[in-house]
Amino acid sequence: MKANHLRTEYLENPIGLGNSRPRFSWHCEGGVTQTAYQITAARDGEAVWDTGKVASSRMTHIPYEGEALHSRDRVE
Repeated sequence: MKANHLRTEYLENPIGLGNSRPRFSWHCEGGVTQTAYQITAARDGEAVWDTGKVASSRMTHIPYEGEALHSRDRVE
């Protein structure tokens, strides 16, 4: 299964957000139904947040629950 149409606060590859706790969404390639997801976020190659494996078919409005983001943070 491959996730596509990745979005953060409804934006694809946002350069800046006015939200320190953004939400994520995606679609599954080929209309496949997912059974779990895992989101990781890193700053300068170091993980700042990892959901771990979450058993869920949910693909929209997944909130960032890591350390609050600050102005000019670059998290990938």
